[in-house]
Amino acid sequence: MSEIQKENEEEIIEQSIFGRNQFQELIEWLKARKMFLINCEITGMYNQTEQFFKGRGVILKRYDGQVFPNTIYILLNEGDIGKDDILIGRRIIEITNQQPIQPFQAFAFAQLDISELPETITPNVFVLENSFKKDLQHQIFFRNREFDHSLHFLTSLIKKYEVNAFIEGVLVSKDKQIPCVITGTVKSVVGKDIYISLWDAFDPTDPLNDETKEWLTRDWIIQVGQQGINKVHPTYLLFETGEELSLTRQVLTTKNLSVSFSGRKILDNVSFNLEKGEILGIIGESGAGKSTTVKAILGEVEYDGEISVFGIDAHDTKSIAPFIGYVPQDLSRMYQNFNCLENIVAFGRQYGVPDEMLIQRGKKILMDLGIGHVANQPVSSLSGGQKRRASIAIAMVHNPYLIFLDEPTSGLDPLARYELWDYLDMINKDYGISLVVISHYLDEIEYCDKACIFLRGIGFYDYNSPRGLKNSLPGKGLALEITLETVNIEAVEVLKQVHGVDFAIQRGERIRLLSDVPSKILGERVMHALKTAKIPLHSITYKVSVDMVDYFTYVSIIHQQKGEGSLGHRTKDEVLEITKQNRYNTEAGIVHLSKGQSLVVDVDMDKIQVPLENVDEIRESLKEKKAKKSPKNHQSDENLEKESEG
Repeated sequence: MSEIQKENEEEIIEQSIFGRNQFQELIEWLKARKMFLINCEITGMYNQTEQFFKGRGVILKRYDGQVFPNTIYILLNEGDIGKDDILIGRRIIEITNQQPIQPFQAFAFAQLDISELPETITPNVFVLENSFKKDLQHQIFFRNREFDHSLHFLTSLIKKYEVNAFIEGVLVSKDKQIPCVITGTVKSVVGKDIYISLWDAFDPTDPLNDETKEWLTRDWIIQVGQQGINKVHPTYLLFETGEELSLTRQVLTTKNLSVSFSGRKILDNVSFNLEKGEILGIIGESGAGKSTTVKAILGEVEYDGEISVFGIDAHDTKSIAPFIGYVPQDLSRMYQNFNCLENIVAFGRQYGVPDEMLIQRGKKILMDLGIGHVANQPVSSLSGGQKRRASIAIAMVHNPYLIFLDEPTSGLDPLARYELWDYLDMINKDYGISLVVISHYLDEIEYCDKACIFLRGIGFYDYNSPRGLKNSLPGKGLALEITLETVNIEAVEVLKQVHGVDFAIQRGERIRLLSDVPSKILGERVMHALKTAKIPLHSITYKVSVDMVDYFTYVSIIHQQKGEGSLGHRTKDEVLEITKQNRYNTEAGIVHLSKGQSLVVDVDMDKIQVPLENVDEIRESLKEKKAKKSPKNHQSDENLEKESEG
């Protein structure tokens, strides 16, 4: 063997030459370069006429990306015997150590009687060229003995891509057995058969025979299988992935979804949709039905109503599986003693993706997620945020169009949560993957294009964009904010009595009033009421944008009013006693409205008593940190103000 390094203007090519007695060395050379595309030039003797043979093509690997241990297969693109071109179209040849090559490999079927032995070629020299181009395995090769693997591979692939086929075999009919090469597009896989829409078909032993060609292509849809007549019984199958199929723009649709356990309805009348390229947040308290909704979509629980994923009924879980990925909340589902890449390969194999392709995709995804430098470390040694990103990488490796993430930011500190959302935004934009994110953090709604709201005790409550949710409140997303000189709980009761005030939310010395009355008119009424009650007023701010905490405060209290009677007929202490049980997730953590002039905030499971007058200061500090990140941009407050004023 001799090796030559050739450097062209645009690329470096490694060239190696092997003689006929160096076959095993050739195999080892290929194994060491299995990640690259390898071209091959072969010369030898055409035994029937003892003429010189020369052919050129590409080395084919196993469907899983590995090199065959004792055999090489070459997809020839050209070949000559003497001065005559013997190849019409592409051909596949098999070379086993020291055995002659058969230009056409006739498979020995039990029901066939092909008496003529094929002509043979004895190879002398192999010239292999490596231009260091990664083999992304757009071509997947199967032999007849791997036919079942090809069916599994195609079943998933044809749902996402146009798949072109190159097949060599024998067409078996009642009265004919014709060697053939067929090319076309895979239309479907039904049972144990593949249906091909033909581009071309010919007999390689007599390629110019128009009568045979016409007979082979008479229907233009041909059946490929291992048993039966009027089918091509394959020797070799080569599939090439083409363009992605244009799926319906409606990524996910649920209509009147309901779920019952033991006769008790857990979910009722859940309806929403997600379009291509969007992020959907499923937001609410634990036990409100968020996870049950996702389980219904994934086919893990029985349900009534309609769910479709890319236009496919969600009951058909096998058909939708290639399109979706899932990131569980439980990180222990990963193999803790495996590194990131080993986990990617272990989980990715279930989709029929070859190992080499999984590794190549995995490396890129891990780099994009900022954990490429720990790709070879055991998962158990990673931080919580790194483990979460590794779990996301596993869900991405089979190129899904939709990923479900169950509480991906749970347990992360605020800055780590914002950082993870930056990566989710990158996945959505750069990879074009639609996302469904389950969360109990209210502020995360702002990163989403749409949100489903779930409330404990009621289940599915609302569905809209973040702006649409806030616009559903009195005031259409804007509030009148009153700042008092000191905290005064009596002020809330006074302001509730002001004509036109629909709802009051107290935050220390600040009180937000929701109303459909024009802000200037409402402001005059408020100042008069406070002056009459002798409550010192510091300032009034018009057209303050409400946030999702305001939204959840409003809908939770309104829901309680419906279930427990109007709060307007209760004393101040009774109102506090009712509201103190409500829990709201803010940028700081889980907020408990507490009896008295303070809030109890859970931050990383530690309870902190926060005076009401400091709550807005904490909120503004956290918002400043959040502003450094890049959540989804919605219509500006300025535009909201223009729409709000009557």
